Amino acid sequence: MIIKSMSRKQGNFGQLLDYMEDGREDKRYTIKHNLYTQEKEKVKKEFEHNARFFHKRKNGIYMYHEILSITKNHTLNKEQQKEALYDIAQEYIKARANENLVYAVLHDDKDDNLHYHLMISSNEFENEKKHRLSKAEFDKVKKDLENHVLEKYPELEQAKIINQAAKEKYSHKGAELKRRTGKTPQRDSVKARLKTVFGQSKDKAAFFHTMEHEKLEMYVRGKTIGVIDKTTGRRHRLKTLGMQEDFNKVSAIIENPQHAGKKSQGNKAKDKEKSSYQKEQAQENGQPKTEQQTEHEKIIKSRKEELKQSRASSTKSNDSSKTFNR
Repeated sequence: MIIKSMSRKQGNFGQLLDYMEDGREDKRYTIKHNLYTQEKEKVKKEFEHNARFFHKRKNGIYMYHEILSITKNHTLNKEQQKEALYDIAQEYIKARANENLVYAVLHDDKDDNLHYHLMISSNEFENEKKHRLSKAEFDKVKKDLENHVLEKYPELEQAKIINQAAKEKYSHKGAELKRRTGKTPQRDSVKARLKTVFGQSKDKAAFFHTMEHEKLEMYVRGKTIGVIDKTTGRRHRLKTLGMQEDFNKVSAIIENPQHAGKKSQGNKAKDKEKSSYQKEQAQENGQPKTEQQTEHEKIIKSRKEELKQSRASSTKSNDSSKTFNR
């Protein structure tokens, strides 16, 4: 499943409607949300009327043209796929712009996909304030919708695209160098050294020691985590390197090294706990204590008495001080 969003800074509602209507596949699957009509000219007037409510400014957004697409498959017939996409589109509209004007038309002019074109008002119905989602909020809507589709409509056989792990990205120069030579020296060097660090990090001490040995240093900027190559001074984002997931796994290990320890260590701890429990049970069953145990208990009891007397003395002193101050 693919979701694309394009903003329009001109109120040319009629032009977009013409484009959407030209490729219309089936009027039965047209969606009108917060609209009174499905006739093209009347839909245009409703969008124009709603646009009068928000404050106009230079380069302001009038509407959004969005595309919601699913890959065709051979398991279901075309009508079944249309029905499913119709439901998916309505779910998307509720999450994306429930209070806005939305007009959506189904297209089937491609061999490999079935898709909706959506025209969405920039402001909610007769509201002067524009409805804008942040990048993070819009990403969440897309990811949640894809998860919903994969769970509710497995028969559509859609690939996981929006929620797939981030892949390594290259700059224009890096991509060109990769194409010509098959390698990007600086980045490949950082990745190789990071793999060494991650492979040898069983706890925090080992992690930072290996990072120092490989001449690398972690940095955090907001929600971005990256690494500094001390040999070049360059910064590389873990997500851009395609190593965010590897780092998350290592973080879980070094933050809780007990789970990464050997099984024998866990067995030793269990044996020690069992031995302690057996001693307590033996004492409760009336077995005599050793001289060492008796002496140890006397010392603890004596220490408790000293602490009790010290606290009582301190409390009495504080009360006297309060009386004097009055």
